[in-house]
Amino acid sequence: MLLTRFSHFLWGTALSLSVLSASCRPTPEANAAPPVVPVQIETLQSETIKQSSEFVGNLEAAQVVEVRPEIQGRIEQILVTPGQAVGAGQSVMVLKPDQTVPQYEGSLAAVDVAIGTRDNALKALDVAEAQLDSAEAKLDLDTVNVSRADQLVEAGALGQIRLDEALTQQEASQNDVIAAQEAVEAAKVQIQQAEATIRQAEAQADASLVSVEFKDVVTPIAGVMDDLPVKLGDYVSVGQPVAKVTQLDALLLNLQVPSNRSAELRTGLVVELLDPTSKQQLATGSLTFVSPTVDAEAQSILAKAQFRNPEGQLRDGQYVEARIIWETQPGVLVPVTAITRVGGKNFIYVLADETSDAGEATVARLTPVELGDIQGDDYQVISGVEVGDRIAVSNILKLSDGVPVEPASEAESESFIESES
Repeated sequence: MLLTRFSHFLWGTALSLSVLSASCRPTPEANAAPPVVPVQIETLQSETIKQSSEFVGNLEAAQVVEVRPEIQGRIEQILVTPGQAVGAGQSVMVLKPDQTVPQYEGSLAAVDVAIGTRDNALKALDVAEAQLDSAEAKLDLDTVNVSRADQLVEAGALGQIRLDEALTQQEASQNDVIAAQEAVEAAKVQIQQAEATIRQAEAQADASLVSVEFKDVVTPIAGVMDDLPVKLGDYVSVGQPVAKVTQLDALLLNLQVPSNRSAELRTGLVVELLDPTSKQQLATGSLTFVSPTVDAEAQSILAKAQFRNPEGQLRDGQYVEARIIWETQPGVLVPVTAITRVGGKNFIYVLADETSDAGEATVARLTPVELGDIQGDDYQVISGVEVGDRIAVSNILKLSDGVPVEPASEAESESFIESES
């Protein structure tokens, strides 16, 4: 019985040693080198690092003008379509005015009649003034005759009847003078009335001329036509908005900048315009206005940035993000795709040429880095890598510290780009 148990012990020990020996024997897989991972390689260069702040807002066109007719009438033609580019002074529609050419010619004839009436009144004034002069001269003579007749009557050289005749003649002359004076005043009144009639007739003629000449409604500025609120056949009044033209060559963006940036805020600072969804840069402009005052409630300063828009890609009222560039300096940028996060920290795979028993190879070394702000599709690097370092920017998930790498082929690079997008 004891022998049997001892035999079983020996057999178990031999079996264990056999298994242990088998497990300790090196396998071909254990001796094989790790596979080489193809990656896109980027050599870090000195880049421009931007210290910036981001804001949001809506673009405003530099000029938006409503087109208004100078006459009233019915729309006979519309010469433009919404969205069409127009030049300054270009006709956008034609009106059928209330006043026509015959009416204008009638107004001119009325002016001529009024001028004729005034000329006649002037002639009547000349006649009345001449009659007044004659009546006054005759009154002077009759007054002298009355004085002589009175002296002769007192001297007994002339009868009373002669003096009475002289007095009667003097009274008649006085009445003639009064009548002549009234005639002069009447002629002057007629002249004033005639001149008022001339002014009225000329005003009517001018109004008729405006109706004839201003039947074309034109744009005061160059720009792009907005939607038209009127249609063919509509009757429009003087000053009624019939179209709107937006000038899109340049657009403005109002920015409310925190007052703690007051010392840095100035005109001329570069402002980058970004799409709020894709973060792609849309345009580059600059600050053209900085308010001299601070909003007491918001503690912000109004600044205006202007952006050129030669291709018309920007729109009035478009919601955008804007980045004010406060300062630029040289530094290092790395693509966001090159960043690996482990335990809440950021790492980059820096490539190094190393020699081992297997030979010389390029391997990826997991290197901790301190990152700054995102700048486009890149991170600003504060520390961890330097200009000239080579880093892996693709196939990051297949990498680990010490894994050998090789440059990816063109086809592999395109595959990486497609998978990342």
